[in-house]
Amino acid sequence: MDLDTLLDALPAAWWPYAAAFIVACNLVTVFVRPPAAGSRWVLPYRCISALALNIGWAANHIKPGQNKAG
Repeated sequence: MDLDTLLDALPAAWWPYAAAFIVACNLVTVFVRPPAAGSRWVLPYRCISALALNIGWAANHIKPGQNKAG
């Protein structure tokens, strides 16, 4: 199932809320530093990053446990 099919399953009245949720998740990944490797926050950070649609070419260059892009 792709994202378009999933969003089409939502009632039209919920689309702005879904879009706002995606944007909010993206803002979290922008302003919150990735957690250190082995931290209990790695899984929640990855889940929020996935909900923010940071996948493929849009994936953050800094991953949990890294200090700088590379």
